[in-house]
Amino acid sequence: MRVLHVLDAACARPTDYGRRAQALLTALRSQGVQTVHLSAPAPPGADSRDDWPHHTWHLYRTPAPRTPRWLPEACLGAAHTAALALRLGRIARLTRPDLIHVHTPSAHASAAWPVARLGHLPLVVDADRRAADPGACRPFERFACARADALAAPSIEMRAALRAGGIRPRRIAVLPPAADVPAAPCARPLDTLDAPLLAYAGDLDAAAGLDLLLAALRDLRRSRRTLRLLVAGGGPQTEALEARIAAAGLNGYVRVTGRLMGRRAADVLARADVAVFPALADGGPLAPSRHLLNAMAQGCAVVASDLACHRELLVHGHTGMLFEAGSRKSLVEVLAPLLDQPWRRRPLGQAAVQCIASAHHWTAAAAGYRRLYESVLADARGRC
Repeated sequence: MRVLHVLDAACARPTDYGRRAQALLTALRSQGVQTVHLSAPAPPGADSRDDWPHHTWHLYRTPAPRTPRWLPEACLGAAHTAALALRLGRIARLTRPDLIHVHTPSAHASAAWPVARLGHLPLVVDADRRAADPGACRPFERFACARADALAAPSIEMRAALRAGGIRPRRIAVLPPAADVPAAPCARPLDTLDAPLLAYAGDLDAAAGLDLLLAALRDLRRSRRTLRLLVAGGGPQTEALEARIAAAGLNGYVRVTGRLMGRRAADVLARADVAVFPALADGGPLAPSRHLLNAMAQGCAVVASDLACHRELLVHGHTGMLFEAGSRKSLVEVLAPLLDQPWRRRPLGQAAVQCIASAHHWTAAAAGYRRLYESVLADARGRC
């Protein structure tokens, strides 16, 4: 089986996206799947560093189209899509794949769909939140996703959101995401016994629930004066978050690291007593954060809001603790016993490691994709 993988231009740069894509491709190759790799055009001003393993795999690149500077943003996107479609058609004729797999972002499906149809090739697309949002998805992108032979969704909640948004291809397969770090418990640092540490990693937008976490921290610190919080994240919202931290009187007890690569954010989580993921119900994630998976893989005691995607992953009281999304009182009631009774944290971490080791690693992710490829190809042969 030969699969042509359509990747974002970030796959060749030293990014989390690139490392995750390469980990999946390595696992697929180890299971006998031949892989061909094509990257989309890089956006203007993109990082030019190259982290692709050229000595092992060849990467076909799509040159950015030459467009005038005055061209509107919408037209620029159309030019990039056209350039990717033309390049994809040439590579498909050259390599003769059995199937085309479009990785995130799902916007690249709009370039892959016409090539797949003209070449009579099955099309598999990785669905992201954009595909599930009718307001964010361009019409032709929605058209392409809806007519793919299969969409790969990371959670049942994402599958439900796709169907509710009108995206109804022949098949939507739920393929659980993989952690970036190996499943192995890390020894908790001893210096936090007298100064317990909470940690969060991820986006800093309103839907992440950081204001809720800050409010809960203020409540908890009334009887735990040494309690601290470490926020592994950054971006345009950093200044506003630091202003809210100062307004809450938490300067010196909350540290914002700035944007970190996935592995470095995982190191931050590994040093915490409790990793907290307080995403809100409105605008919250449709799939578990990779940082949550990394925290579980390292044996952290995890506390998360009871969103559907978190309930799919965590068993309350076994692999983690869930609290009512958006409720400061519920968050405090869940965190307080874990901080006051440290012996409750180790069993949660051990069960979390076992959960990741059994279902959320790259070998399991590749096996799920391989089975999806096989079923899509079997359906395609049956229609011939």
